[in-house]
Parts: sequence; structure tokens; C-alpha cells
Amino acid sequence: MKGRSALAFALVMSCLVGCGSREGDDGRTDVVCPPGSSQPAVVDPALLAFLSKAKAVHHKADVAQDEGDRAGALKALEGLIDGPRPKGEPPSPEVREVLADTLGRTAELRSELEDYEGAVRDLARGLKLVPQRNLFRGRLMEVTGVVEQRRHEALIEAGDDEAAAEAKTRAIEAFDAAVSIQDEVIRKTLEP
Repeated sequence: MKGRSALAFALVMSCLVGCGSREGDDGRTDVVCPPGSSQPAVVDPALLAFLSKAKAVHHKADVAQDEGDRAGALKALEGLIDGPRPKGEPPSPEVREVLADTLGRTAELRSELEDYEGAVRDLARGLKLVPQRNLFRGRLMEVTGVVEQRRHEALIEAGDDEAAAEAKTRAIEAFDAAVSIQDEVIRKTLEP
């Protein structure tokens, strides 16, 4: 399936568009963005390395998924989630957003493996990273709906109609929340 790593790639590219590089006195290469751009004057090389790593990890997970190896895809993505990242507490918005997006992807994979509780844990972890109503929180709410929809279907098949009805309600509520958040994001981008 192509496009699974599109959001991570878009984030990486948004950090690089219109920027150049310069070598500092300490031998480090810094990314410098033009004045007036929405980017900081200098982007930390560790952040750029993390974003590039994220893109590579998502591609590796794509390859594993294309071969039907969900466990391999999860392992690759977990390496990004739990691996080294740029310093800073709390992490920079870019780091939090990449991690939240990756946790959404692991939640989807876990739900495909019928590990609904693991998926819910990943989603809760991702939602803590992006408490503001933005694209990434909306995406996590969408994935929450997908997870609960899959749980609903599994419970129907297992004959547990009461638990299935509860999962269906959670799915609809999550989809409604996703739509509400993304509508807000769209409206904000259209404001003058």
C-alpha cells in the first residue's frame, strides 16, 4: 500500500522547503531558512536527522506490510517511537507530531492483528503528544474510530452483541470527533 508514510514525508519536506545549509564554525552543518519564512532561522541537525530517519522507518514498514509482515512493520515503527530523538522536554512540535502519526499507524496495525487493547494504548500515548486540536489529533481520532470499528466487527462475529454495540458507539463518537477537529483545522486555514 503506497502512501502510508505520506504524512511523515510531508512533515519532513515542510521542514526543508525553501531552506539551505551552512557549515558552522564548529563543523556542524545547519539548515538555514530565509527571513520571513515560517521556519526557524536555524534548524537543529538532530531534528533533521530524526525526520529523515522517520521517513526511512516508515518506508521500511511499508516494505514489511507489502510482504504481509505486520509484526516486522510494527518492530520498525516501534524502533522510531522508542529510539533516540532530539533533546528537549517537551519534545519539539515536529518530533511530537511524527511520533503521534507513527503511534496512529502502530494502532492500525495492532487492530489488524486484533490487539485492540494494544491499539488503544498506542492511541492514548499519541493523544498525549498532541493535546491541541490539530491535524494530528484529528488523525488519531480517525484511527480510534477504525480500531473500534474493527473491534465491533470482531465482537459481532464472536456473538457478543452488547460489547459490539459499545464498540460501535465508540467508533461513531471517534469519527465524529475526527470530523469536528478536521473541520476546525480547515476553517482556521481559510481565515484571513
